Amino acid sequence: MPAPEKIYVYEVQGKVTPPEALCGDDFLGAWREGDYSYLFFSNPKEGQVQAWLKTTPAGVYSSETVLNYADWEAGQPFKPLSIAGLHFSPIWEEPAPPPGETLIRMEPGLAFGSGYHPTSKLCLELMRRLYEKDTPREVLDLGSGTGILALAALALGAHRVIAVEYNELAVRTAAKNVRHNHREQEILLIQGDARHFAHLPGDLVLANIHLDVLLDLLKIPEFLTKKYYIFSGVLGTQMERFREALAANPLKEIAALDENLWFAVLAVHEF
Repeated sequence: MPAPEKIYVYEVQGKVTPPEALCGDDFLGAWREGDYSYLFFSNPKEGQVQAWLKTTPAGVYSSETVLNYADWEAGQPFKPLSIAGLHFSPIWEEPAPPPGETLIRMEPGLAFGSGYHPTSKLCLELMRRLYEKDTPREVLDLGSGTGILALAALALGAHRVIAVEYNELAVRTAAKNVRHNHREQEILLIQGDARHFAHLPGDLVLANIHLDVLLDLLKIPEFLTKKYYIFSGVLGTQMERFREALAANPLKEIAALDENLWFAVLAVHEF
């Protein structure tokens, strides 16, 4: 179904999980930050949320916020997009990939990763370059967002992907996109902190994530055992710090791309 026109966000004091009765098709997910939970719906649910919270001591109703979906997406609607030999098509449209491009069906939801942001685009381009020369079979995707890079890795030739994402909203969207593309057997989706899963095996690591997390990952010995790495999420002003951290490890930068001050780096482990 198309993206909703409106998003209804309910702020709740306390860490809560809505009951099954509230988790219908119009429940978009939950976001927890500090001592608050934020429940996202595509239809108004203020009365139902308040009624439920009166039955549980775990949370106290705070407020309702109504947003235009276009504002959440920074005014960038999700339309068919071709990048690096891949064609990303919204699930609510009839796909029409150009000849030679591999189709990936996407539902952006409320998560990061529709292919429009430079960090995602740069990762996809570096992935295409890598898979033209080698074929990493096992991929570890840290900070998976909508699952766009995990799905792209399979389309390019990977056999299996472990995708780790911290944000519950993103995990919910990624799970839908895995199902849209019938990749349930090839993608293992995990909700958790990327740093807690850096030890998992993989021939290629995809890490499109905040700089502070990238720097933490580069300090984990078990993380530094893969063959290839694609790092993204680095702003131009942060590249010096990132390259210093990279140089302190047995990883060699072999390519870098940039767009609008965002950088992505392809590195190889020098065994």
